Amino acid sequence: MMYPFSGPAGWQTAGGITLRNPSFEDKPRASACPEGWASYTPGSTPDIMPGAWDIMVQPQEGNSCVALVTREDGTREDIAQQLPQNLKAGTCYTLSLYLAHAPQYVGYNLPVRLRVWGGAGRGKEQLLASSPLIDHAGWKQYKFQFVPNRDLRYITFEAFFAPGSMFHYRGNIVLDNCSPIERCDKA
Repeated sequence: MMYPFSGPAGWQTAGGITLRNPSFEDKPRASACPEGWASYTPGSTPDIMPGAWDIMVQPQEGNSCVALVTREDGTREDIAQQLPQNLKAGTCYTLSLYLAHAPQYVGYNLPVRLRVWGGAGRGKEQLLASSPLIDHAGWKQYKFQFVPNRDLRYITFEAFFAPGSMFHYRGNIVLDNCSPIERCDKA
C-alpha cells in the first residue's frame, strides 16, 4: 500500500526545495526506510512508526514517522536522500522538522540528538547542523540554519550521542514532518 506525502520530489517553493516524502509516510515496520529515503551506512536499519517493535510512537503529522537509534558499539542509524537540486556553497538555508524521544524503545531508551549532514555524494561530508539532546516524549519543532562550504546534493539525518558524552550508549530519536529547505539571509 502506498502512503501519500506532501509534495512531489523536487517541488520548488520560493527559493526552496521540498524533500521527497518529508513526513516519512510508509507502512510501519522494523528495519526499513520509508519510500523516498535510504541509508547508505552499513547496519543502519531505521524503523517506521508506529508499531515497529510493538512501540506505538504516534506521528506528529500524517500516518507514520521514523525512529533512529545509537548503539553501545558506537554505530548509529541514519536516513538520507538525494536532493532534486544542489544546495549551493556559500548560500544560507533553513530547515525545520519535528523531533521526539521514545522513553521505552526495546532497550534503546536513552535520549540522543540529531545531526544533519550534507554530501556531494552519498557520504556524510559536511556537518550542517546538530540539535540539542532530545529528551522529551512530545513532539517539538526544531529549526536549523546552515551554509554549505561546497555544493551538496545529499542530505542525511543521523542519530548521535549526547554532547560531551564519553561513552557510546543505546538511545533513540524520532523524526517527522520536515519543512522545505529554504534560502535565508545570513545572520
